[in-house]
Amino acid sequence: MRLRLLSLTCGLAIYASVTGCSGGGGGNPPTPITITTTTIGQATIKTAYNTTLAATGGSGTYTWSVSSGTLPAGLALSTAGVISGTPTAAGLTKFTVQVEDSETSPEMATQPLNLAVSGGALTITSTPPPGGQVGGGYSFDLTATGGVPPYTWAGDTSNPIPPGLTLSSNGTISGTPTTAGKYSVDLSVTDSANNTVTQNVSIAISPSGASLPNGTYAFEFSGTGPNGAVAINGAFLLQGQTVTGGYDENIASTGAQVSQNISGVTVTPGTGGLSQLKFQLAGTSTVTFALATPASIVTTGNDSSVRIIEFDDASGSGTRGSGFLKVSNPSPNASAIVNNYAFSLSGVDSSANPVALVGSFKADGAGHITGYTADENDNGTATPVTSFTGTYDVNVLRGTIQFTWNSTTYNFSFYEVAPSELYVISVDKVGSNVPLISGVVEQQTGTLSNASLSGSAVLGMKGLASLSGALAPDITLGVATFNGTGGLTLAYDEYKGQLLSPQSFTGTYSVTAASGRVALTSSGTPAILYLLDTNEAFVLGGDTSASSGLLQPQSGSPFTNSSFKGNYLGGSIALDNASVLNEVELAVPDGNGNIAFSYNSSGPKGLASNQTLTGATYSVGSNGRTPVTASDGTTRVFYIVSPTKALLLSGEGGGYLGSLEQ
Repeated sequence: MRLRLLSLTCGLAIYASVTGCSGGGGGNPPTPITITTTTIGQATIKTAYNTTLAATGGSGTYTWSVSSGTLPAGLALSTAGVISGTPTAAGLTKFTVQVEDSETSPEMATQPLNLAVSGGALTITSTPPPGGQVGGGYSFDLTATGGVPPYTWAGDTSNPIPPGLTLSSNGTISGTPTTAGKYSVDLSVTDSANNTVTQNVSIAISPSGASLPNGTYAFEFSGTGPNGAVAINGAFLLQGQTVTGGYDENIASTGAQVSQNISGVTVTPGTGGLSQLKFQLAGTSTVTFALATPASIVTTGNDSSVRIIEFDDASGSGTRGSGFLKVSNPSPNASAIVNNYAFSLSGVDSSANPVALVGSFKADGAGHITGYTADENDNGTATPVTSFTGTYDVNVLRGTIQFTWNSTTYNFSFYEVAPSELYVISVDKVGSNVPLISGVVEQQTGTLSNASLSGSAVLGMKGLASLSGALAPDITLGVATFNGTGGLTLAYDEYKGQLLSPQSFTGTYSVTAASGRVALTSSGTPAILYLLDTNEAFVLGGDTSASSGLLQPQSGSPFTNSSFKGNYLGGSIALDNASVLNEVELAVPDGNGNIAFSYNSSGPKGLASNQTLTGATYSVGSNGRTPVTASDGTTRVFYIVSPTKALLLSGEGGGYLGSLEQ
């Protein structure tokens, strides 16, 4: 009996040691969790997405969450491990997921993941890079869409970018070109999902001293010729000495010829930015322009205007006038012309008297115009247009516009500087109630109200006054100050045969928000404005001179002599009358009260080349008004618009309004 009990006791002891009674209770240790999803499929923007994460180990019942980072916008992770939703933005997103099981002391694991959201097919969307000039600064940003941003850009050593330029990985071509030539360049962009697209582009580098960099330009010109008033608009692509382009021309007595071909061009650099541009037209016909090119055009291709005058009639009896051209970045589709626009058009009626027209409308992007209001001044007779309709169309660089009011349809052509800025001429035959006019249609920006006019702005206007039985320039230039709540003051100079005494007035204004029309109240016949942006508007005078022009925001005050320093290039703003002088010029103020001029002019007495004026002085007032004293006795008064721009009232040749930029 004792032996059996001993045996049983030993047996229990052995069992206890096997089952762990000597060390405490418990079962087998749990299996660690492993997340088996290490990569997930690509999503597409605005497309429903669904993928399920997976793991092994633990209890087998899991709860998922994001432990660091965030999912792409539009997507979410459920506790069951499902990533779903509709992504709203393309890009590569990095985040970490976490999973834990359902035990009281849960097992846990994390896994970093990348989720690429594609914006569609990877495409290079840059416009062709502009041309450059040896020794001039160059900068151009490449763009792409689709794929998975961010992008990495690279060149190809077999077809590299021009010497002196570099391409950064973020797509900026920059530097200072060192060697002239036309370069065939291979550019590639790679997205974050390693998709790559390559495109070949041409970059032309002009020799040092060239007056225009290669690129696309839109231009407009108006004046007079043997057959009456003339208006021209067009566009061209300049690559070295090779040009392709077209233009429209309307002559008062003969009518319009549209979509004519420009088959060649010669650019002849001059000193100080005063150069020549010659177009080869149909057959052996050519037309030559003198031009003044601000340095910023050559170095950066910015939004500055190149002023031009026709310069190929030594006798003074041929066509002459003024105009401007700008670097162009057009859209080939009508859909890009959308929202609210204002316009300013001026010229002459069938009796060669001055006429000007301003207004605003809404474009729907599909070729339809809903007019707000318009105002016309024909030789002092004001005609308001309370509403109108219209249509428009675009064919690559050229487009057409039709306005209909008072049961009459008026037809115009335009060439794009950009979808926000159109150079316009009328293409109807001049007749009763059908003037020959040209000008600009420009997109209105922002919310327009009385607060859109606040602070100082420079006002420049030009018209034609009857003096001693003949029409002569009537030029107005001054500074307006607005209080943002409906009050204004204006101090200005006027040249009408001579410089009149300085003038001023105080009045009120009221902005119609939808149209941007600004009604002024003051003594006399007040002007009418159509706002473009803050302190910027097209202006129509109520005078018999049918004056029109532009209000521009002023910056840089208070002004001193040192505010006016450097090389300013520009020229006259067109007035369509045979008595008018057209001029391009270089003005060089030194910041200390001394100024020199170089200029080329075209007028009734013919052409004047390489004229100079030295020894002149100037004095800048606190509001930017800057009269010039010179040995030739000519009236010249600048008004500073900004540190790099000024307007000029000149009495030379009967008077003109000029615009000059650095």
